[in-house]
Amino acid sequence: MHGDIFTEQLNSKRFKHFVWPSVLMMLVLALYYTIDSIFVANLVGEGGLAAINIAYPIQGLMWGFAVMLAAGSSALVGIEMGKGNDRKADDMFTFVCVFGTLLGIAFTLFCLVCMTPIVNILGATEDLTEDCHIFLNVFVWGCPVAFLGVLFEFFIRVDGKPAFTIVLYIAGGVVHLGLDILLMGPLHMGLRGAAIANVGGLFATAVLGLIYFLMMETRLNFSKFTLAWKYIAHSFINGSPEFINESAAGIMVFCYNLVVVHITGETGVAAVAVVLNIHYFFMSAHMGYQVGVMPLLSYYYGAGDHKNLNMVMRYSRIFILTASVLIAAVCALGAPLLARVYASPDTELYEMSVMGLRIVSVSLLAIGVNVFASGFFTSFGNGLVSAAISISRGLVLLVIGLFVLSHFFGMNGAWMALPFADVLTLGLSFGLMAKYRSRYNYRIFG
Repeated sequence: MHGDIFTEQLNSKRFKHFVWPSVLMMLVLALYYTIDSIFVANLVGEGGLAAINIAYPIQGLMWGFAVMLAAGSSALVGIEMGKGNDRKADDMFTFVCVFGTLLGIAFTLFCLVCMTPIVNILGATEDLTEDCHIFLNVFVWGCPVAFLGVLFEFFIRVDGKPAFTIVLYIAGGVVHLGLDILLMGPLHMGLRGAAIANVGGLFATAVLGLIYFLMMETRLNFSKFTLAWKYIAHSFINGSPEFINESAAGIMVFCYNLVVVHITGETGVAAVAVVLNIHYFFMSAHMGYQVGVMPLLSYYYGAGDHKNLNMVMRYSRIFILTASVLIAAVCALGAPLLARVYASPDTELYEMSVMGLRIVSVSLLAIGVNVFASGFFTSFGNGLVSAAISISRGLVLLVIGLFVLSHFFGMNGAWMALPFADVLTLGLSFGLMAKYRSRYNYRIFG
């Protein structure tokens, strides 16, 4: 029941049951996108892998806007629910779903109209331009259902049923994977098949989310709504760190492509796709934990329940420390096996990928704290502080590290940009959490 987690004393059993579905959900989501790139690498080839990596910044922007709206609005709705204002929460929830769908449609239309200049700006070489067009001209049709699916995911968690998000993403993943196998295998549709598979998975996720809110017993419900533009503005501001986290991945890939294509050519761009896909998969464990605890933090803060709030902090310290060490070790020690999934051991792509994975594994020791700290302040409605952490890690330090270190150390320097950004941001995260601990009544270390 909803009250088991939100209105009673928190314990480890209730906490695990509430949070683990979000961690698993993000791992499943990251896994089927990783599998997508594996299919492209093995069935289309190195050029196809490079093409979807060139096109990735558009996906990053789409997810950035969707998650910004979802994370920002769901935190505000969670605070209202914590205060007992269920009718206002329903109003806000309904309006943001309608607005998000319309925003997704606008994103699709913009991309279709401006496709040629977009592909040129992304830096596609002459050999990759056609493949980028093939993939993006299909993929962007999935933007409206992507927006709606992300909103449903966040609000189902706020509604107190995080386990159902697993159903959403397993269903989406099965559809996505099944279409990958069929369209890129027997039907030989190449990148067009990969794009259709993406859209099919997104559609399945959105439909199941809609069924949840229309047919199941929920605390959040669709209702008549008012055009509360202040709420949308507040949602964007509050969710801006999540926009930076998501879109920064696209900006990071864009910058990597610009730098690497001049160092090692298209093989280097394909290696970036391999390393960043695997890095994202490991990082997704921390992202899943972050989205899992955000509803608890928002609710306990809104309810003034400082005891349970600090229990969440205690469990978070244990998870982040344990997961960070394990993930970094697997990435560093398992680099040869991970790279072999994408390329043969006797290829340049394989050698580049192994070296890249070993270097970026250092960033996985610090990234958990940075991801948690950003989502932590978003949960309290303090988007500006969250944005400072996200901008530092995902934009400023990363771009500086990428261009400076690659200048001195070549391809190895490009890989070093991720550890450079995460390790330096770690100090900022701890500093800001220490600064605001008395305002929000939490303890950092015990």
